[in-house]
Amino acid sequence: MHILCIFHLSPIQDQYENKDGSRATIDQLKEFGITVYIAEHGSIDMYLLQQVVQHAMSCKSDKRCLLYRDTNGRLYNLTLNNGCSGLAGTWKSLLVSFSGIQTLVALTVLTRTFGCSNISDAILKPGYISLILGLILYEEISHVWLNVAMFVRGVPSVGAYTLLSVFDSDWPRKAVVFLLAITSAMDEGSSTQRYCTLVGIGLAMLLLAANLGSRAWYFMKWKPLSCCGGTFLAPIVSLFVAALVGLIFPYIGFNKIQAGGKAAVQLVIINTIIVAGLFVVSDLDVIQHFLIKGSDSCNQDNVNITLGIWFAMTSITSIFAAKSIAVVSNDDQLEEEGEDDDDQLLVEDHTSPCGYKIPNFPDHPVDPVYFGSKGCDCLSLKFEVLFGLVISVGVGFFVVSTSMYDYMGAIGS
Repeated sequence: MHILCIFHLSPIQDQYENKDGSRATIDQLKEFGITVYIAEHGSIDMYLLQQVVQHAMSCKSDKRCLLYRDTNGRLYNLTLNNGCSGLAGTWKSLLVSFSGIQTLVALTVLTRTFGCSNISDAILKPGYISLILGLILYEEISHVWLNVAMFVRGVPSVGAYTLLSVFDSDWPRKAVVFLLAITSAMDEGSSTQRYCTLVGIGLAMLLLAANLGSRAWYFMKWKPLSCCGGTFLAPIVSLFVAALVGLIFPYIGFNKIQAGGKAAVQLVIINTIIVAGLFVVSDLDVIQHFLIKGSDSCNQDNVNITLGIWFAMTSITSIFAAKSIAVVSNDDQLEEEGEDDDDQLLVEDHTSPCGYKIPNFPDHPVDPVYFGSKGCDCLSLKFEVLFGLVISVGVGFFVVSTSMYDYMGAIGS
């Protein structure tokens, strides 16, 4: 039985215990306009948690919390104990260390490889590129699914992302680095290696552009993208939309663009000059040789023309977008922070499926792994154990038998 009670309430800074079923607390909270989701004892499962996340994503107000009510009527903050707090810390640190200019330089310089796509004498270096992407550009290419979910789709918290996502790891980055790494082991200069390298570079550029675009989406304060509902297509469509935004407004994804006004416009102008200058320098054979062996036989005219037009168009779009970013003075920022300190009714918390919790309520942590599949209902536990033992012996015998023929032949000889 799924019980999801939704009230428009506000948290209290009072006792959390209510032996009468917490009705007194609920009556006290109704005046403040905060959406509170209440999960009753015995009703928590994956379906209920995902319901809360989906409703929070569609809710216009960010004043919300998820509470758990036990059999005695006591209220707790319902939080997730699945490691999402560690993921949230990593994600926040990557947001700080993310370099927009490194992302844009890599995005543009990597296009040089496509100018050599049809040149048989030019040999790409996928192993070297995989090292650059995996080590030097780690922050810029990491957690693209999480960035798109939080900034573009409007997922309320990292904990909510772990409930919706089928990825437990940063698979897009790992897939790109792995593809380029195994491509380096192919026959050097072969057409297969060339095309696999170009595919890997294209995917890497997609991730770089999506990370830039998701940040630009957030800095421009656009509304979350409501597309495809909760289907598996939603993160895929959002990824390509974020990449498109990153290609149209690349400089808006820079950290300091939040200053707005003249400072933001100056940031766009300065970084346009820097990135364009580095791109022109990358046309030198001595520079291209790090990515492409035999680059002197490549024709980069089409790449230069295309990127020249792109530099002009994106600098114009980014200047107008930066101009529209509101300037927040220090006094206004201090005043807002002072108001938040005086009235800490809710605090942001990424372990909460809805993104916020009541600071003076205790937590009731749950691990979603216990809400997964309970196994096949038509089979008993003893039968599954017996079946598992048979499979284990069979797998071991099969692996051993693959070597028995050669082993017995060696003994006979």
